[in-house]
Amino acid sequence: YSGFFGSICTNLAWTGWMMGAGALRGPDPREMAKSDCVVIWGTNAVVTQVNVMTHAIKARKERGAKIVVIDVYENATMKQADMGLVLKPGTDGALACAVMHVLFREGLADRAYLERYTDDPQGLEAHLRTRTPEWAADITGLTVAEIEAFARLVGTTKKTYFRLGYGFARQRNGAV
Repeated sequence: YSGFFGSICTNLAWTGWMMGAGALRGPDPREMAKSDCVVIWGTNAVVTQVNVMTHAIKARKERGAKIVVIDVYENATMKQADMGLVLKPGTDGALACAVMHVLFREGLADRAYLERYTDDPQGLEAHLRTRTPEWAADITGLTVAEIEAFARLVGTTKKTYFRLGYGFARQRNGAV
């Protein structure tokens, strides 16, 4: 009757995910092996999700996929990454906004996809105009070059797989 599900650890994360995505589901992890870039954001998959690393490493070996790891500390997963980004805790949203800013600014956003599957892509682009890499660098502790390199990698790679951990929900800004 309370709407509580999962555990005290995951309830807020799952609720935030459902508010943002509409349902508690995502792509099949096996799709990672078919990707050209695997972004592991907010989870130490080497320690907690061996299946994730199995698929990510398979993508690297068979497809030459790049592995990007984003977290608040250099962990075992980051040591496996081609690109590791260590940002300040609670600043994931700022990084995401700056990445989207670069995608729009450099014409790398898939506008047809956005028109078909999102509510207000023009409003999003307008909102992100001031969310520059320079703005995010001050907040996240990353450099402008790191933010832009990550954004361009995502924007120029057709098959990018994002594996998001619960780190987003474990901050005051909630599930970004």
